[in-house]
This record gives sequence, C-alpha cells and structure tokens, in this order.
Amino acid sequence: MKRLKLFIAASKDTSDTPGFFQIKYGGEFAARKFLPHLTNFKHSPNLCTKSCYDFRHKLDLDFSEDIVGIMLFPSVLPELIDDANLYIKEPIPVHDICIAVGVHPDILIELIKQVADAGCKAIIVPREDPDWLTTSLVNKIKGLCEDKGLEWAFPRPFCSLSKGNFKYINDFIDQFKIGKPKYSLVVDEKGNVIDVNVKYSSPCGATYHVAAGLIGVNRENVVDTANKLWHTYPCLSSSHMDPDINDSPMHLAAYINLYAAKDAQKNSEEDR
Repeated sequence: MKRLKLFIAASKDTSDTPGFFQIKYGGEFAARKFLPHLTNFKHSPNLCTKSCYDFRHKLDLDFSEDIVGIMLFPSVLPELIDDANLYIKEPIPVHDICIAVGVHPDILIELIKQVADAGCKAIIVPREDPDWLTTSLVNKIKGLCEDKGLEWAFPRPFCSLSKGNFKYINDFIDQFKIGKPKYSLVVDEKGNVIDVNVKYSSPCGATYHVAAGLIGVNRENVVDTANKLWHTYPCLSSSHMDPDINDSPMHLAAYINLYAAKDAQKNSEEDR
C-alpha cells in the first residue's frame, strides 16, 4: 500500500506575548510533543526519558521520510486577518494528510483551500485548546472540506482520534500508529509485565513513556502505575474549561489514557 505523506502546519513555539488587538496561538504541542514523536525524538532526545528513548528505539517509529513539509506561522497575530494568504509564503507540497495544530482561524481557512489544490485528501485539526476552534468555526470548516472533497477530523484532544468512516484518516491512524491510545501487556507466570505492545500511541508520545515504565510492574498495579507515569509526561492540552463539553481537554486526555491502561490490564496475555 502506498505510504501517506504528511504536511504539518503549526504556530511557532515562542515566548512572545500578545499586545492590543492581538492573539497568541501556542506552538508548544507541535514543537515539544507531536513533531518529536513523529521523528522518534532523534533531534530532541532530551524531551524523552532514557527508558522511554531506549524502548522507542527498538521500534520503527521514525516517520521523517513521510513528512513532506512543515509550515510555521507567527505565534502572535492580529485577532482578525484580512489577507491570510500573506502568511502562506511558500508553495504547498503535494501530500495526502494535512495536520494543522494551533493555526489562526483566518489562516486555517485559507490553508484548507490551498492544500486541497495540492492534492490533500484529509485534514486533521486537533482541538488541544478551546480557544483554537469554536464550534461555529468547526462547522464552517466541515462545509469547506465537503466542498473541496476533503475528509476531516477535529479530535478534542488529539489523543481522542479514532477510526470512523473516512478511509484516509483510518489509514493515517494505522500507518503512523497515532490516535486513541491502545496497548497490550505480556506478563510472566507471576503476572509481572515483561513487554508492552503498543498498537496506537497518543500523538504526543505519552503511550510509549507509559509502556516503558510498565516493564517489571505486576499486572495488579498496572492501572495505578500507568496513571502516575502519564502524569510525569506533561500533557500540553489546555486545562481551561471548554464550554462545549463542560470539561477541559487535559482532563479528557487523562481519562482516555486511564481507560487505555484499564483495557491493557484486562486484556494482558501470559508469555508462553
């Protein structure tokens, strides 16, 4: 099967602060979590613990060759942008999946129009922060995607991304092993974990951090240990309340990873 090619758009990771009539879209998630995870932390090993780094590098998790382009935008921008095309200064490379992380809404609309012309098949726009996307904007983008023949996903947060009716997004989840975390345990005759098979990792890479830390843990203690491990791999989803769901993306992420640990504990297999 032909490998999918990614084009990633994100805000820069800067310490700039917005002034009057300006707004900031943080690039922390893309720069410190998502991109390092996609490239197996080869450019930033200090962002991953040694045990996690060693665990990951036994696996084929470097997708650098599948990333055809990364476009970064200023983190601080005017609240309203009249001509968003001025910020898209480079040609959009041919690709299959566009992932837009923390991109200004006016730029995002223009970007979707241009990626469609570059052969894009699907767009994924994570909702790590309730300020990034309003429900009305999501509905507008869905209509635009339908007009352009694009598949779409707006996971809130990114680690809630699951398979559905869209072929290319399903293929993305399988090829990059990214989405709602799912893993299984291999235990010895005493119930101690001797290996962890990660099927899908959260896009930030936290699942591999948890997996590495579970080696040697007894099956009975897996959920509690996994929960503690997840909290030591700082989640960059927003802790601000999202009025649409009456909860924060970070709280949802904590539950998603907790349930993944419970499923793994329940479905563990003894090594034979």
